[in-house]
Amino acid sequence: MSDLQSTSDGWDPARARKKFKLGLSEEEIRTIRAKFPETAADGKGGLFADGVFEGGGVLGLAFLGAARCCAEVGIRWKGLAGTSAGAITASLLAAVEKNDDLERLFAGLDFQTFIGQKMSPLIIDFDPSDNLDHPLWMLVRLVMTFQLGEYSSDPFRDWLDGALKVGGVTSFSDIGKGDPEHQLKVVVSNISRGQMLVLPGSPPDPERSGFPVAEAVRLSMSIPFFFAPGRLDGDYIVDGGLLSNYPIWIYDQRDPDMMPRWPTFGFRLDDSREDAQPIPIHNAPDILKAMFKTMMYAHDRYSMDISKNTRTINVNITNSGVTVTQFGLTSDQKDDLYRRGYECTKRYLLEQWNWETHLLTRGYALK
Repeated sequence: MSDLQSTSDGWDPARARKKFKLGLSEEEIRTIRAKFPETAADGKGGLFADGVFEGGGVLGLAFLGAARCCAEVGIRWKGLAGTSAGAITASLLAAVEKNDDLERLFAGLDFQTFIGQKMSPLIIDFDPSDNLDHPLWMLVRLVMTFQLGEYSSDPFRDWLDGALKVGGVTSFSDIGKGDPEHQLKVVVSNISRGQMLVLPGSPPDPERSGFPVAEAVRLSMSIPFFFAPGRLDGDYIVDGGLLSNYPIWIYDQRDPDMMPRWPTFGFRLDDSREDAQPIPIHNAPDILKAMFKTMMYAHDRYSMDISKNTRTINVNITNSGVTVTQFGLTSDQKDDLYRRGYECTKRYLLEQWNWETHLLTRGYALK
């Protein structure tokens, strides 16, 4: 186990479950499982589903609680996809089969390690938690130091590479060994050419099948200005959330006559304050901040029609007190994010979701 994996702040997901009494009764599990179609059964007592995860920096820790709830239901992931922090979750779920192993990787992780390598010693940044609220100051620091990002994402890539190897995964070709329907897709933004890319391609590009998963996810989570951009075929690549932070569309069937055999669940980080209130603009820096947030969220909010809403698990992070770049999370904050992910997923599966509505809102008549 690497130093990054063994660094521990004492956080324990099992303790969080006990603290908040998180769990599913046998009756609740039966109720949820009965909603799935027979075609989703894996023949081993599990249920297949696709999972798509939104980006959101350290707030993505809430997806760990969501994944625990799904594991207790017996859901096994087929297609997985995500952007930024969502790509981290998707890649680890694709590689690490047992949920306990996945949680151990995070239980022993100090998030601040990810921002332990500045691109220049001249970059002074005492509190990165509010950097995205002040993009102008980030830009000033970068111009003065002749850098393209404040922090290197190398420490993150190195940690993720080690974590994925726990499940025997290095490249995309390792994901689908023995099961071509078990896939991983990672969204990145190519700012050199002004286009969105889905790695390893859709359909998978044979030339990209050997591409390292950790590098693809590193590219996807490279928040502009905060992390230095990555390079791909000579082009500059940044956070996939710039163009699609919630790629719920990614596993939709292209053939309208082919009804899906299992559901697609999307996981979003929902802050009701951001949806209800406009961004205050009083000066030029406010315009830059507003433009930055618009680029990250406007496209996916515009395309959130009923077919996406009915398969979306909104993890409520309102008033969580945690920002996207708040890498110095306390154990209590981690507990709270984990709880929110678990409880929102449980509520959705028990009270909101059903297969018939899932199909009808995606345009399929129930056969």
